[in-house]
Amino acid sequence: MSKRWTALRLTVLIAAALGTLFWIGSLVYWWNIPTSRRDGLELIGPVVATAFFVGLVLPTLVLGLLGRWLLVAAFLGAIVLALASDTLFPWLPWRP
Repeated sequence: MSKRWTALRLTVLIAAALGTLFWIGSLVYWWNIPTSRRDGLELIGPVVATAFFVGLVLPTLVLGLLGRWLLVAAFLGAIVLALASDTLFPWLPWRP
């Protein structure tokens, strides 16, 4: 039997989607760095973004899709949004 799609569950999934978009955006930015500017240190960004994705976004996404432990998922989603918007947003290269 499927669980109901409550507002909390949708909010958790939206937070996970935004975290996923941030992760994809960081990988696209890394991919577009010209070869002449690569020195190995540019890999720090994708590694940190992947750790963010695996440690926070994936658990939020899985819990939201399963509809279990939604309060824990909402807490993780709040952390995802706080990191992506407050800490990581200023580093986005496509920001005006």
